[in-house]
Amino acid sequence: MIFFINTLTFYVFSGASSKKGFQIGTAFLVWGAFMFWVCLSDLPRRLGLAENLIVPMSWILPSLILFWKRDWFLSQRLSQKWLIGLQLFRVIGGVFLIEMVLGHIPGIFAYPAGLGDILVGIVALIVLLAYRETNHLPRAVIFIVFGLGVADFVSAFFFGITSSAGPLQIFHPAITNNLILFPTGMIPLFLVPYAMFFHTLSMLNYVKFER
Repeated sequence: MIFFINTLTFYVFSGASSKKGFQIGTAFLVWGAFMFWVCLSDLPRRLGLAENLIVPMSWILPSLILFWKRDWFLSQRLSQKWLIGLQLFRVIGGVFLIEMVLGHIPGIFAYPAGLGDILVGIVALIVLLAYRETNHLPRAVIFIVFGLGVADFVSAFFFGITSSAGPLQIFHPAITNNLILFPTGMIPLFLVPYAMFFHTLSMLNYVKFER
């Protein structure tokens, strides 16, 4: 529900269609409910090797839909400031560090994923404060935030998949990496696809209206 409100508010602040914001927010609400069930049902562990496909598919699918229907999503110009501001929620990745301290997640994953998310959230806050008087952002700022966000995703994916049981496992930490079980599973299965969607929307918005 929080991210439904987050999406709707973003479209309103951008001066775009509140109806479209409601529709996109509702789609993510349904996505989140489904992933909540996936985590609670222990579905990933019951799938065996197919478990390794759940995370990459969940990351890619929303952005693929966005790219496919980009003219609908970008029928109006959106505010880059608020597209970046949406990434503030990334500080929630700090929960990985808490789970590591509690002995639930190995440090080989928790450090790069948790610190990377916190960094992106802090940078988003700095951008909002630095450009609070205007909606125009320099191209360099847009690309820096996008680059940091993507680098964080790549790092988290690499250390996540190489420290979890499976054919690509490289690291064998003392603590089993059960990342996609509830509650931490909601981050890679819902929050990361949400963040990737708006990073992609930011770049498509730039290409269509600002390049």
